Amino acid sequence: MFNNAQDLITWIEAQKRLTPKVSLERFNRICELYGRPEKDLKYVHIGGTNGKGSTVAFVKNILQEAGYNVATYISPYVLKFNERISYNCEFISDEKLLEIGNYIISKYPLLEANNLDPLSFFEFVTLAAFVYFSRLEKLDFVVLEVGLGGLLDATNIVKPLVTVITNVSYDHMNVLGDSLEEIAENKLGIVKEGVPLITCDNPELRELFKATCRKKQSPLVLIKKEDLRNVRVSLSETLFDYEDFKDLKLSLLGRHQALNAVLALEVIRELRKTYLVRREDIYRGLLKTFWPGRLQLLMQEPVILVDGAHNLGGIISLAEFLRTVKGENFLRIIFAVSHDKAKEKMLPIIEAVADEIVFSRYSYHRSDDAKLLYAISNHPRKRIEENLDSLLLEAKTTKGITVFCGSLYLVSDVLHKFPSFS
Repeated sequence: MFNNAQDLITWIEAQKRLTPKVSLERFNRICELYGRPEKDLKYVHIGGTNGKGSTVAFVKNILQEAGYNVATYISPYVLKFNERISYNCEFISDEKLLEIGNYIISKYPLLEANNLDPLSFFEFVTLAAFVYFSRLEKLDFVVLEVGLGGLLDATNIVKPLVTVITNVSYDHMNVLGDSLEEIAENKLGIVKEGVPLITCDNPELRELFKATCRKKQSPLVLIKKEDLRNVRVSLSETLFDYEDFKDLKLSLLGRHQALNAVLALEVIRELRKTYLVRREDIYRGLLKTFWPGRLQLLMQEPVILVDGAHNLGGIISLAEFLRTVKGENFLRIIFAVSHDKAKEKMLPIIEAVADEIVFSRYSYHRSDDAKLLYAISNHPRKRIEENLDSLLLEAKTTKGITVFCGSLYLVSDVLHKFPSFS
């Protein structure tokens, strides 16, 4: 048992990460021993490669504007572990986290008696979220983000009201497979019998999505990029039209966030068949949505941005945004990435829009070697600088645009240097 939340978090973080699985039978048995805390809750289940967290935030904010009590479960966190589990925009308190963590650990002898190994990191945190949600007195909806993939993800034991797969791109190939089809099949594992699926259309995968939904008898909503009209992107806001919704405004930046917002809008459209949500709730909820570390503007003059893009799809979206807003400004990219990411594919995309690229590293142990990144790079103006304070001082005192990107771990390190944001 633990006496303080930080010791508990340190212990949780030390638990096994990726454990081989062939089914969710084990986690179902575990939840059974804990009284099935995930049962009898109304879920929106959100998977996909990129944009899951932003879509969670859009859905949550619209529902809260409509007067509902909403809990969320997301991963990873940017600034604090408690971000993973929240209720009405309040992160789980240290006291509640400690109480629930100790409760889970207290029943470990029961696991052993049933020949079940201790929980993995993600199983523990997911179970803690379910227990916390089950104890809330006034809870209307849970917006639940998939951790990794879908088919064998611990969140996939729920049957939601509606399912979302934001998009499918290359990431976590060591677990999900090397081809886009393999990755998509894993993510499609969250589709449930009769439960609507909302997703961004990908012509390469369209037939696979249609076949899966036919088999599951699940209504399929495909959102095409061209469904968004009059998209206007800047360093301060994103504006667009969608069907009969004119001048939808987002505080989140980038065309890709407009797509995430439409995914959320379609979720709400499905929920409106049963639950009251007004048009003005949608407008207000979208505008109020903030999501840390996703094209977040830290300074306006000079411009400093952070973005957690850490895979090919994310880097493509980031590059598209920067190409749109760059103008005549000098663009400096500060890049650090985890050692297991596809940097050989990511670097040419971001380098094509950068006037200079600076390779760095972050404090977490997964950071790749800046010298290795430098060696891979073909950019004519490249250098290495691993001192974050020096990089920030340069960004604050040099004209142009500076963007810190490549990993949410880097974003976290940067945000901790800005007290007003952390």
